[in-house]
Amino acid sequence: MSDADHSLYVRKSDEGIVVITIYVDDLIVGGDNEKEVEHVKSLLKQKFDMKDSGELKFFLGIEVIKTLEGIWLLQRQYALDMLSKYGMVGLSPFLYHWI
Repeated sequence: MSDADHSLYVRKSDEGIVVITIYVDDLIVGGDNEKEVEHVKSLLKQKFDMKDSGELKFFLGIEVIKTLEGIWLLQRQYALDMLSKYGMVGLSPFLYHWI
């Protein structure tokens, strides 16, 4: 694996590319070849005590949705939390008058 920076590692092989992103004690492992991704995960499990949480749904407060068109990164929950914090949950966006 090559070291791109201290939180991003990229492994290139004839079978494909695997990318590992690290934040504190969380990892995202993905790539363009599922077999190669599973191989890298098995190598990591041999060295480290880890569990596979399955398909990525949330990371650092960002919702991840995989579709046929691609991957969507959403901060819907953050936006709802901010609207709730400032008492704006039920308001219509047309009620705001920007100065």
